Amino acid sequence: ISIMSYIENTTLSSLNTTLKQATFSSYSSPLNFFFNHIYLLLLVIIGSIGNGFVIIVFGQRALRTTIVSVGSNMSVYPFLFYMAISDTIYLFILFCLWLSNYRNILHRPIICQLTLYLTYVCNFISAYYTVSFTAQRLFAVVKPFRVSHVLSWYRSRCLALLIILIACLIYSYLPFLIGIVNGRCYSLEHLRWINEFMDIVDCIIVFLIPYIVIIVMNTIILISLRRMKQTEHEFLFQNHSHLNKIREITRRNASRKMTKLLLTVSTSYLIICAPYACIHTWRLLYGDEKFQTKLIRQLEYYFHLIYQISFAINFYIYILFDSKFRRELKRFFMKCKRHIHHYFRRRSSYEHEDSNIQNNSSTFEHFQLMGRTSPCTTLTTSGFTFGYKCKQNKTFSSGS
Repeated sequence: ISIMSYIENTTLSSLNTTLKQATFSSYSSPLNFFFNHIYLLLLVIIGSIGNGFVIIVFGQRALRTTIVSVGSNMSVYPFLFYMAISDTIYLFILFCLWLSNYRNILHRPIICQLTLYLTYVCNFISAYYTVSFTAQRLFAVVKPFRVSHVLSWYRSRCLALLIILIACLIYSYLPFLIGIVNGRCYSLEHLRWINEFMDIVDCIIVFLIPYIVIIVMNTIILISLRRMKQTEHEFLFQNHSHLNKIREITRRNASRKMTKLLLTVSTSYLIICAPYACIHTWRLLYGDEKFQTKLIRQLEYYFHLIYQISFAINFYIYILFDSKFRRELKRFFMKCKRHIHHYFRRRSSYEHEDSNIQNNSSTFEHFQLMGRTSPCTTLTTSGFTFGYKCKQNKTFSSGS
């Protein structure tokens, strides 16, 4: 995704030269106003809530222990966990983008370079995490008996962190190519030819290669799943013990559910990103002015807004297709409910104890006050003090 097209097509300047003109044009067109002021904010809120729940569920220590013990079926969870973090960072940048409609935030030194750098890194991570867990599912379907020896939560975590490191290194050139030009976050004029070349390279790395790889792997997975159904019927009629049949059927069902979930995630990624990827690649490869029409740029702008949905949709796919995720989310809500109930119980008990202490202290003060008002005589002998109450209306005589 090019620096220039990102700035122009994501309303950092809304296809205008200044933020003031961008705000005016967004108010002049109802469609632009909707996308600039309502759509972006809704996308950020809905996506951030969903990604937050994904981070909480996949980041639980209990779930990690289960993943290590269960094995290969759960080895994709590190990718989904780190992808949720990456998507949240991207949505935070979109929030700053929405905020720039009202206040100049992004067109400043350091912030300009940092936000664009993180945007490129998040795009790379999203693409290659999808490639990675699709490749894992392909291996699990093609080589089901070797999968437990190859795939693990620890290896997946290392690969996920390696992809982050590669993304950070690949786009380390970006801060040196962009800056504030005429009050805008834009590529520097004397380095713009490098930017145009790197845009094409980035388009090939982020769109073309992952798309081809994901489509090929998904096709092989679908063919393999169809064959697995046939072999499952053959397995049921073979002479195996009843316990072995139950174990094998349970394993295959769990593997099939996970495969369907990840197929849905990768396919939704392809469908949502395809329009923007196609028109953006086409515009870069055919750089003539006759192809840089207003219609092409408008289509690229709106397709890019659709592309941003891919950073907010995964949570809702997990809810629909992953029963384990639903169970863990329900368990998290029940745990929160218990903690809240326990907190209010403790608070009410503390308030009750405080009220009892206040009542006891007031009663004690009342008795002290009564003791002070009654007449008494105090005798002191050798440092010891004896007090006794004097009876009223009685006369003591020495003879009686």
